[in-house]
Parts: sequence; C-alpha cells; structure tokens
Amino acid sequence: MTSDNAANHPEARGFQPTKRRRNRIAAGVALAAVAIGGNALIYAQLNDAEPAIQVVRDVPAGEQLTSDMLRTVEIDADSSVNVIDGDELESIVGSYAKVRLVSGSLVTWEALQNSPLVSSGSAVVAIQVPDGALPVGLREQVPIELVIPPDRGVADSTTTVISARVVALPTPSNNALGTQSLSVEVATGEAATVAAADDVRVVLSEPTLSGTPLDEPTQAEPTGEPES
Repeated sequence: MTSDNAANHPEARGFQPTKRRRNRIAAGVALAAVAIGGNALIYAQLNDAEPAIQVVRDVPAGEQLTSDMLRTVEIDADSSVNVIDGDELESIVGSYAKVRLVSGSLVTWEALQNSPLVSSGSAVVAIQVPDGALPVGLREQVPIELVIPPDRGVADSTTTVISARVVALPTPSNNALGTQSLSVEVATGEAATVAAADDVRVVLSEPTLSGTPLDEPTQAEPTGEPES
C-alpha cells in the first residue's frame, strides 16, 4: 500500500515556469543588463567632462565682454568641437563680440575679436527700411551695398551705391510707417549721405574677408541716351 502511494504521488519538483514566462524572465534580465551598462557608460563620460565658457545673457555684436557675462560649464565634447577652454575665461574678458552671442551658447574664438567692431575711419548709421524690404540671409557683420536712388527733383542726379557692413540686426520702429531700423557701418565720409537719404535700398553683397576696408562709393552711370 505504501509503495503504491509513493508511485502515485511523486515528489514535488518545485516551480516550473512555462516557456512564455521563461522568455519574459530572459528579456527582463537582458534589459537590466543594458540599463546597468548604460549607467556605467554615462558615468564614464561624465568623468571626461571638461570646462568651457558660456555666455549667461545675450551679447550684441560689438559689445565688449565683461566677467559678469560669462561662466564656465562642464561639457563632454569631442576635441574637434570648437569651444574655448574654461581656463581662458579671464583672457577673453575685454574682447569684443564679432557676432551676436545668444544667452546659453558656448563661446568660440571665431566669435571674438580684440578691437571694436567699428574700425578707424568708419561710422555707424541707422537707416529706416520698410518691413519686408531686407534681403533673406541678412545677419550681423555681412557686407552689403546701400543703393540710394536718384533725386527726381535734381537734374542729372544718379544712383549712389555705397559699400557698408551690418552692425546690428534690424529692430522694429515704433511708428505707423511700417519701417524697421538697421544699423550699418560705412566710411566716415559717406555717413552724412546715408543719414540724409530718405530712400535707401539694401543689397546683400558677396562675402569678403573680415576687416577688409570699406570701398569708396561709386556713382552709377546716368540712364538715357548720351548727348550727341
């Protein structure tokens, strides 16, 4: 009788998961391994972080940098990324922003220069241009041409073309005329001509080397048939 009970009731074999459950357990173990590996990789990368220089507020082009505009931040970047090492922070204080530096962006050597934006022999003039009259792609420090149409009330008046450079991006004007203000750098001798003009058209020029002196203005040939 005892032997019959033993044969009919074998010993319990313990927990035996189904094949579906075994797959789920294996997937969970794999995900845990990936998570652990990912965390290890992140911590390893954090150890490679190096200090870089960041601006803490917007800096317009031409403004001189002060220490309260800058801070150092830890970044993990490839050596090919063009940033300034945090140890150089004091050395760039006093330099000038060549382009607008947006708050939170990292500073690069190409965005700075040692001298003021307005070079010797030049002047900055603000011109009013109608909304929508500026060419696409206009930005700070790009060369442009200012075209002043001939004065219809003056005999033999011709179109004047003056080489210039954008100093600051356009800002809206608080008037009902629908115009915006654009600050440009021109040769000192042409500043009065540009400032006195009621109608100035802006032409985006072919890029030139930074620091190239501004060209003297040219006079376009009068239209119409030449006198015999």
